[in-house]
Amino acid sequence: MMNMRGLYLHIPFCEHKCIYCDFYSIEQTDGIQSFVDNLRKEITMAAETIDEGLPFTSVFLGGGTPSLLTPAQLDDIVNMLHRSLFIAPDVEFTVETNPGTVDIEKLKAYKSIGVNRLSLGVQSFVSDDLEFLTRIHSVEDAERCYHNSRIAGFDNINIDLMFSLPSHNREQWFYNLRRTMELAPDHISAYSLTYEKGTPLHTMLQRNEVKPIDEELDAELYELTIDTLEAVGYSQYEISNYAKDGKECLHNRTYWEYYDYIGLGPSAHSFIEGKRYWNVKNLESYNRKIWGGVMPVAGEEKLTNDQRAEEEIFLGLRTKGVDLEKIKNFYNLDLLHRKTEEISSFSERGFLIIDNGILRLTKSGKAYADWIASELM
Repeated sequence: MMNMRGLYLHIPFCEHKCIYCDFYSIEQTDGIQSFVDNLRKEITMAAETIDEGLPFTSVFLGGGTPSLLTPAQLDDIVNMLHRSLFIAPDVEFTVETNPGTVDIEKLKAYKSIGVNRLSLGVQSFVSDDLEFLTRIHSVEDAERCYHNSRIAGFDNINIDLMFSLPSHNREQWFYNLRRTMELAPDHISAYSLTYEKGTPLHTMLQRNEVKPIDEELDAELYELTIDTLEAVGYSQYEISNYAKDGKECLHNRTYWEYYDYIGLGPSAHSFIEGKRYWNVKNLESYNRKIWGGVMPVAGEEKLTNDQRAEEEIFLGLRTKGVDLEKIKNFYNLDLLHRKTEEISSFSERGFLIIDNGILRLTKSGKAYADWIASELM
């Protein structure tokens, strides 16, 4: 198994913040250049504390809307990364891209700078869905962006989709899947809409202005997603992620398989040898700390043995399964003994199986992954 190490850069700017988004971002763009300058400084500061022995195998720009960066701004960041850090020659370099913020010239420029993977925030191929989610792009923008990305030379493209919107039924969601499959992206991320606290969508929920679909329909749409995508060659390698052969997202695997990663930019999180720390979640505070020559860290924690075991169980259930022998030997946790009743109950319902010492979710169980994980941790 290859050793992986990821680098995440948080770009906190949006032209418009969508009603469901709970990631840190601000609806203004006039401070981008100042932020880029400070991010480059943070890169050099972080380099002084990072072990250079293992290269970064993936770089991921998220946000916010990273595709608001001009090619010149992105190039400045990339040059600083290569000057300061050990970036693998075959690094996977992803930029989250809003279809309404790029044209073919910008896409070609990104490709020439070294970006080799795009994650397109399409969410839906239905205009009413996009309007409800308050996306700034149209269906036509999404299709144009995808085709322009191919013309620009990208051979590794993800499309983000969102299901279980209040208006969704089986036919509407299948339409979205069909439109996506017609484009044939290399990777598909399909997420159920969640009502996160602090978002406008959650406020709408509290005011009874929106009603979530029922749990059974959500599970049905989820299983429809698995069956439909696997039938045309997309392998489900994580609860919400599907890839053609060889196109799994290396950066996301770094998180899910519990490898180290570094996060830079406001609100970014890092995980190194069992220690987690996170940056301040405010751009002004971030800028002040960088200007003062101080790393913008807001807090940190050293995970206990039990916490690490719980996280491995949670991540394992979402991906390839939990290696019971590894959990027992590495964390001194006999999960079968400690959680006999819960495992038996979920197995009887058809949600869990044990195969060659690996505890796995069934297709039906994957629809309830978070609940099952919480019961086992």
